[in-house]
Amino acid sequence: MSQAIKTALYTKLTADQTAGSFYDDVGGRIYELEGKDDAALPLLAYDVTSTPVQGLYNGNVIIKSQVVLTLFGHRRLGAAALGAIEDKLFTLINQAALAPSGYDSNAVMICLDRDRRTVFDEIIASESIYSIEATSN
Repeated sequence: MSQAIKTALYTKLTADQTAGSFYDDVGGRIYELEGKDDAALPLLAYDVTSTPVQGLYNGNVIIKSQVVLTLFGHRRLGAAALGAIEDKLFTLINQAALAPSGYDSNAVMICLDRDRRTVFDEIIASESIYSIEATSN
């Protein structure tokens, strides 16, 4: 179930709240799908989509999910500064094991496409795509 992946991802993104961490750099502004209209920048929005589960011979199932993470920052922050935040995000979650509830603890985030930047008026967006497979236990 993708909710288990979403919960495990959010837990990973918010676990380290120390000064200089990814969480600190985005001011704790981590949202599913989209940020609040009045939220300060930078912020992270994430979306998790899952393909239908595949059944295994032993009754377990495999869920395959795609995770889209988008960082938003003001143009005045600059592309390099947003890139430095994205570097911390990449270090935090690429090849990182998540432990979705009801699934094995070996579910690993794999980066498929990283730091694709777009400018929208006064906002720079940096989108990265990850995949994850988890097997029920």
